[in-house]
Order: sequence, then C-alpha cells, then structure tokens
Amino acid sequence: MRPALITAFSAGILTSIVSPTSKAAVVELERVTLDEGNVTALLETTSQYYVDAMRALIEEGYRDDYRAIRWEVLEDAMRDAPVARFEYRFEMNGVPGMRVYHAMGGRPLGSVAKTIFEGPTPPGTPDMPSSPMSSEDEEALFSRRLASVDEVAVDLADARFYANFDQINVRASLLASEDSELGSFIVDGKNRAFDPEFKALRAIENDLRSGSLPRGGSIYGSVSEVTCTSCQYVMKRFADTYAVDLRVSQVYPTLPRSAERKLLASGSARMRGGQLIDAVSERPLLAADLLNGAREGQVRRSLSPRAMERNFKGTPWARRSFQLGPARFPRVSESSTEGSPPPRPRGSNNPTTGC
Repeated sequence: MRPALITAFSAGILTSIVSPTSKAAVVELERVTLDEGNVTALLETTSQYYVDAMRALIEEGYRDDYRAIRWEVLEDAMRDAPVARFEYRFEMNGVPGMRVYHAMGGRPLGSVAKTIFEGPTPPGTPDMPSSPMSSEDEEALFSRRLASVDEVAVDLADARFYANFDQINVRASLLASEDSELGSFIVDGKNRAFDPEFKALRAIENDLRSGSLPRGGSIYGSVSEVTCTSCQYVMKRFADTYAVDLRVSQVYPTLPRSAERKLLASGSARMRGGQLIDAVSERPLLAADLLNGAREGQVRRSLSPRAMERNFKGTPWARRSFQLGPARFPRVSESSTEGSPPPRPRGSNNPTTGC
C-alpha cells in the first residue's frame, strides 16, 4: 500500500552507541504510523496471550457474577495496557536461532484481577456510562497497594495461566532488580519497571547471564506505544553492556498533518469519526487505530460477561453498559479488505495496570 508514502511517513531515529567492549552497538528507534509490514499483527498476537491468560485466571479464581462496572474496569485494563514483542536472534554452532519475548505493561495479572474483583464495588452504574469516576474515586479505588504484596511473587504465581507459550515464544515475566545492569526510573509518576519493553529486556538479560541464550545476537522489537525516556536509556544501557544491536518499532498514534493532507488530497483516504481510513476499503490506515480496535475485539470476545457465561449481579442484560455488548471485530491478521470499527478513547494512565 503506497510504498513511497509509507517510506516518507515512517521516521527513523538512529543512535550510535560506543560499547565498553570492542563491538560498537546500535539502538535504532523507528516510528510506525501507517499500517505497514506486520507490526500490528505481531503485537495483536502478543496481546492475545495475555487476554487468554486473564480468562484462565478469572475462571479459576473469580467464578462469581459481578456488577457491570467491574467488567468495564477489566475491559479497560486489558485493552489499554501496552504490549511489546522482542525477538532475540542469534547463531549457535552456525545454526540461526530465535527466541521471542512477549510482555504486557503494568502489574501482574493476579494483582490486576485482585484490584478489580475484590474489595468495594467501584463507583458508577451500568445505567450511567457517561458519568466517569472522579479522580478522587479512582485514587481511592486503585491506589490500594498492600505493602506485603510482592509483585514479583504474584507474577511468578501467574505463570500457570500462560498455557500457550513454548521454547520459542516466551513470556517476559517481572524480575527482581538484583544482579541486573539495567535500572528503571519513575517517569511521569509511574514506575517504568512495569513497562513492557523494560520487562522484555530484563528477561533477555537474565537469559544471557544464565547462559540459556548465547551472546552476540541482535534484538528486533516492537512496542504498541512510544517508548519513554527511561526505557530509551535502558535500551542504550543494554546495548552498551551486552554489545547487542537493538532495532525497535514503536507505534506512533498520529500522522503528521502534512502527510495526512496529502493522503486526503489524493483521494486515497478520507476521515470517518476522527479516523483516517482508506477510501476504498474503509479500513483504518493508522497502525495504532487498527491495533486498538483489534485489541478491543479480543477483550470482548474472551473477557466479556457473555463470553464467560456470566451475568451481571443484580442487573439484567437489558440494562447492561454500552461497553459490554458482544462484538466481533476483525483481527489485524485477517483480510486487509475488512474494516475495523473505531476504538473507544484510550486513557493515558490506567491505574489498574500501572501504565
């Protein structure tokens, strides 16, 4: 699809880094704006691993019916948490190999589910979806952090819910910071150790140090959002320490105005509900829009009350919230001629997941 335009609109940022070893490592960050290549499909697959795991966790630990607002918070948490997919490519005895690390940002799924399904019912009702919680209500609900809860231990206990990983595709779990050359920071009030790209790099580092991966490889990654300054620093630190080249595609949420105007003027694109869509197929052109719509579809297909054969406690289906109706959204990996409905607005800071 319009290779010349895609080349012009996807800006790459290249930074050379001098390693303390004899090899000069490189960190390359590329912005993905228009849907190109297979970045959206790969990140959608990563998201599905976590949606499936959350379903298994709820089936085991939360068999009761719950009020609609709890399901809505679950939907928001699983749809909005950023995801990352990092490939570590290497050679062993002359044979090429690869291990793929999948990560979702935020606290472990066990902690997310505990926050959502245990404790007082969040404010709000299914009859008033247009009345969001106040900032004070959100803080009261989501800032409950038991000091005794070890998030690393919770993440380890969650491992049994991830049934679809294997020797090639692995989960980047939350790891303790001891014996690591990588350190995270607090940026915009958030602990960046919970960012998916940080989790992925820590997991790769752990495997390199343990010897389960050979050194001297390279990393090709993709992230569903723009990386923060803390994670950019960690990438440089990783490249410096382990002499590994990193090339990471980050899904950028907007297109430059000039590029958008060119597409509209050419007649190949038009606007629909604030989204830039293909004039013929009516499929969203931005990678971010496609990925967001696909992830919302995943959540509704797998984690809605109807999908899990649940009822709203004390609320008939006729009064259910606008957010939780059954929907079948086309996957990014399906035919490119299918359209995806516009996703609902995404919050910039989900207190449930910590992202």
